[in-house]
Amino acid sequence: MADDNRPVQYMRYAIGEIVLVVIGILIALQINNWNTERIQNIETSELAKRLLLEINQNKVLVKSEIDTQNQNLNSLLKFLKMTGKNYSEQSIEKTDSIIYRILSSPRFELNTSVLEEAISTGRLANIKSDSLRNLIYELPSVVSDIKTNIGYIDNHDNFFLIKRFYDFVSLREIDGKISPYADKLGRSNFSNIDNRIILSDMQFESMVDNKYFLLSTLMNIYIDTQKKLDKLGIMLSEVIEE
Repeated sequence: MADDNRPVQYMRYAIGEIVLVVIGILIALQINNWNTERIQNIETSELAKRLLLEINQNKVLVKSEIDTQNQNLNSLLKFLKMTGKNYSEQSIEKTDSIIYRILSSPRFELNTSVLEEAISTGRLANIKSDSLRNLIYELPSVVSDIKTNIGYIDNHDNFFLIKRFYDFVSLREIDGKISPYADKLGRSNFSNIDNRIILSDMQFESMVDNKYFLLSTLMNIYIDTQKKLDKLGIMLSEVIEE
C-alpha cells in the first residue's frame, strides 16, 4: 500500500467525499433558505392584502367621521354667532336644530383586528421596508389618541354642557321635533317653552367655545390619521405588487 501511494489516494478520495457532502449540505441549505423566503414572501403579500383591506375600510370611516364632525363644528360656530344678542330675534327652529347638533358627541373607532393579529404574531417583522413597518406600528398610538380625545369631549359634555342645558333647555321639546324617537317622545307637556333663552347665557357660551377647541383638536388627529392611512395604502400596494 505504501509503495502504491494508496494512503494518498484514499485521502484524496475521502477529501473529495467530504467536499461533495459539504457542497450537498450547502445546496440543501440554500434551497431551504430559498423556500423559506418564498413562503415568507407569500405570507407577507397575503398580510399586506389583508392590512390594505382594513386600511381602505378605515379610510372610508375616517372620511365619514370628518364630514360629520365638520358639520358639528359649523353648528358650534353658528351658535357662537347667535349668542349675546336679543334671542327673541333668532329662529326657534334654527336654535333647536343647532342645540341638537351641539349635544352630539363623536363615536368613532378604527378597525384594528388584522393590525393586532399582525403585531401579536410577529409577522410584521417579515415586511422588509423599515418605513412601512414603523408607520404600521404608529397606528396603535393613533387609536389611543382618538379614544383619549373623544373621552375629553365626553367628560366635558357630561359634566358641564349637558348639566347647563338642564337649567335652560327642554331637551324633550327638541327631541320631540328632531330626534329619531320624535314620534314616541312627543313634544314637551310644558307651555311657553323657548329654548332660545340659552343664547343669553354667557357661561354656556364659554362651554360651547371650549367644546369647539376640543373638537378641533380631535379633527386634527382625524386629518393626520387620514394622511397616515393614505400613505399606508400606497406602501402596502407596492408590497403586494412586488
